[in-house]
This record gives sequence, C-alpha cells and structure tokens, in this order.
Amino acid sequence: MAGILVFDCETVPDLIRCRAANIVDASVEDTIAYASLSEAMPKPPFCQVVALAVAWITPDGAFRDCRALGEPDWDEARLLAAWFEIVGRHRPRIVGWNSSGFDLPVLVYRAVLHGIATPAFYRVGEPYHGYRKRYDEESHIDLMDLLSGYGASPRVSLHEMATACGLPGKGSVRGEDVLTLWQAGDLAAIRAYCERDVLTTALIYGRYAAHRGWFTPDQAVTFEQSVARWLDAATAPHWQAFRAAWRPSPHVWGSGVTPA
Repeated sequence: MAGILVFDCETVPDLIRCRAANIVDASVEDTIAYASLSEAMPKPPFCQVVALAVAWITPDGAFRDCRALGEPDWDEARLLAAWFEIVGRHRPRIVGWNSSGFDLPVLVYRAVLHGIATPAFYRVGEPYHGYRKRYDEESHIDLMDLLSGYGASPRVSLHEMATACGLPGKGSVRGEDVLTLWQAGDLAAIRAYCERDVLTTALIYGRYAAHRGWFTPDQAVTFEQSVARWLDAATAPHWQAFRAAWRPSPHVWGSGVTPA
C-alpha cells in the first residue's frame, strides 16, 4: 500500500439542480431555498462540494500533511479532478468518517455530473479490492461504519468519537454551520473546518490502526508525535487552537495496555 489518504468534503445544496428536480420551488429566492434545505441535506447528487481536504500518512505511520485541496478560487470540477487524480496516481488506502454513506458517493456522483473520467479509481487487483467495496479494509475504510459493525451497533458522530478518545473534537464550527458560512461568503472558515475534521479522523485512524495491529506500539507513538510536530509548525489559527487543546497520549499505546 502506497500510504493512507484521509479525506473529507464539505457541501452545500446545489440550487440549480435542486430546482430542476423540484426539490425546492424554482420561483423562490436563494435565501428561502437554502432555508428550506438547511435542516436536511439533499441526496448526494444534489450536494455541491465547496471544500475538500486530505491528510497523508506514510505506510510506517508518519503523519506528513493536512490541507484543503486547491485554491479558494477553484471550482467544484477542479477540486474533484484533483482528488481523483491523487487517488488514481498513488493508489492509497483511503480513510474517512461516514465516507461510504456520504463523502464518497458525493464525489462519485458529482464527478459523473461534471463528466470527469476516473478509470484509475475503479482499477481492481491485488492489493486493491476496489474503493467502492463496503466490507473491505484494504482500500477504503469508513471508520464510522466499520466501528459500528456496519450498523450492528449505533453509529456515533465524529465529534462523539473524538471526545471519547480525548481529542478536541469539532471546535466552534459544526456541520450545520457550513451553509451559513457559505451564504456569508466565508469559504476560508469552511476550508479550515474541513481540515480540522480530516486531522481528527486521522488521529482516530491512528488509534484504530494500533488496535488492529497495523501500527506497532512504537509506530502508534511515532504517529501521534509526528502529528504534534506538524501542529507545532502550523501557523493558521485553527491549527493553533487544535494544538492548544490536544496533547499526544503515548501512554495509551506505548505500554501495550489501554487505560481503564
């Protein structure tokens, strides 16, 4: 495996397609249309990707980077093409939270709508069992789905799992705030929120990788320490806030036992 790519996307309703499909009244203004969709997002084809963030973890467990893809002026099609190009070229294990249920379907649907060809994404063969195969941990891991036993137990939110692990969690911005931020033109805050979710997912993946035996205790400690070093060098306010609220916990894995 080339490495681990943790990812997350943020979306808002695609009003043009929502109106065309009669999901919202075509005659109402944007503000009213958005308000009617604010409580429940439409189905994946009708969700426009406005931010897409990734983090890279090397096969030996070193954290390398976490960032929103592209520049603020990139349109959705360019963001999607960049993500699929990275996955197709490097063939990483991809990891998300609710990524089987939402993020990955959104990316695929929207790529189809934009006419973006992604043949490498569907390539199957050892060690790749296919990114769309649900019950497989080799190519794509949806941590929320997997940890719940694929729905056998109640699924938990990213924030719930983060706080259970002693991580800072969502911070001041939540998923329901994305549409409000988008309407206010604050794409920077959306991109920062998306990055923070990716880092949180990456840290949870580190815990799962140690539990699963993919990381040795030393690799698990090295991973969290590499995240800490990366955060120490990051200057953006949302990273400084995350670093202030979090400390690595090498005692969890370094001793080979989990605290009660």
